[in-house]
Amino acid sequence: MKSSAVTIKELSMLSGYSISTVSKALNNKLEISKATRETIKNIAKQHDYVPNNYAVSLRMQKTGSIAVIVPQVTERCFGHALGHLQKTAENFGYRILFYQSFHSDAKELDYIKSLSDGSIDGIIVVSSELKVRPQYADYAFPIESLNIDCNQSLEDIKQHSYNSLMNLLKE
Repeated sequence: MKSSAVTIKELSMLSGYSISTVSKALNNKLEISKATRETIKNIAKQHDYVPNNYAVSLRMQKTGSIAVIVPQVTERCFGHALGHLQKTAENFGYRILFYQSFHSDAKELDYIKSLSDGSIDGIIVVSSELKVRPQYADYAFPIESLNIDCNQSLEDIKQHSYNSLMNLLKE
């Protein structure tokens, strides 16, 4: 089934400009005249053009995605941590992909291995147990541990979540 999203190639055909010119116009390159940029952007808007995130992430070598692995989202403390991580990450231009390990170390490691395909910029592993960072050392992306005690106050969980995300983003 074909997606309804228009591609740069289709915008090129619709506008009469080369694919390169369309790409440069959409990326506000000054070598393309203002009139041409506006024409191409108007056509893109009319056809609901959305940039291909995979192509952008390949070019930028950044996906804008962070994975969060939680033991179980229905446990209030983990749900709260996840919610705060998502709100904060969005403020920094990241989206959150979340996975539930259901308290299984094997499932957690399987997720980490499967996410080493370049689809994310880092992982936050939320746990009620202290995780040892060396077990995560073999991966090309940063992995941050977030230890949550379900007896902590919601404010403490919020602060620990924020700190964990900031540590991940600066790696």
